[in-house]
Amino acid sequence: MIKIKNNFSLKSYNSLMIDKKVNYFCELKSIDDCEEAIKFSKSKNLDILILGSGTNILLTSNFDGIVFKNNIKNRASNNEEVILGAGENWHESVLWTLEKKIYGLENLSLIPGTVGAAPVQNIGAYGVELSSMLVSLEAINLKDGELVTINNNECKFGYRDSIFKKNKNFYLITSIKLNLSRQSKTNAHYKSLRDYLIKDDINPTKATPNQICRAVTSIRNRILPDPLKQPNVGSFFKNLILDQIAFEDLQKEIKSIPFFRLNNGQYKVPSAYLIEKAGWKGYKEKEVSISKKHALVLLSSGKAKSKDILNLASRIIQDILEKYNVELKVEPTVY
Repeated sequence: MIKIKNNFSLKSYNSLMIDKKVNYFCELKSIDDCEEAIKFSKSKNLDILILGSGTNILLTSNFDGIVFKNNIKNRASNNEEVILGAGENWHESVLWTLEKKIYGLENLSLIPGTVGAAPVQNIGAYGVELSSMLVSLEAINLKDGELVTINNNECKFGYRDSIFKKNKNFYLITSIKLNLSRQSKTNAHYKSLRDYLIKDDINPTKATPNQICRAVTSIRNRILPDPLKQPNVGSFFKNLILDQIAFEDLQKEIKSIPFFRLNNGQYKVPSAYLIEKAGWKGYKEKEVSISKKHALVLLSSGKAKSKDILNLASRIIQDILEKYNVELKVEPTVY
């Protein structure tokens, strides 16, 4: 039987340490727990908010409903197929696959959060996205309580996007199935990763999955503040995805703009470059600041209100729009 808590503070359950409360809160460790929690929420006609580790969410108000904290744990492998429970820690799961000598996730090392949040955001880093490996996932339809299997195409993956992000809290993800590899397939095309390996006397084309994992972990530790020490949600803004016309217009403004051409003919431009060029890196205002290490990261002192964070983010978005005629998009989910 699940334990349901009343008038519960979420401050310790979101990495920005925003002190908002929820009417009801429960932790789910099994499918049976999920069914019981859904039955309770329906009996009281409650809205549902699904929470993983809270590392990609900005709470703007108290929640008049129930929070489902997803703690469903499971790890299993069958040759190159891996199944991970939604409540598993993502980075620990990456390390587990490496221990099993199953490869493909190493570029996604040290991304904060849980496995269940990974497909919602279609997490990606250093030239790799989850969507390239996800076969399917299992989820509970919160409307009728049915356990369903959703395949890759049905997830409607995009850049940091999926059907689960568009239809918030329609599904409760319970596990994901990945198709990985027993063969090492090094992906070190991303410039900062390649440069790091070369500096460490490692040939990028011959780097092992464990070397890639260590390199990515080291890079992320260097440029991204630990949310346990400095409250943050990692990248607060998405990188820009521009069509050719918009990219060429931006390139006229900034001839040296870094970019990565995507397979569909669009261009990915690092938003951090524009934010830094506009003079925002290191800027501090009241209880909120922009990291001196990485211009995409907004830091809270631990006392910041959600409105303080959103106000600064809005000013940055407006400034970049006025200077470069491109509009930044917020990456974390805002409630």
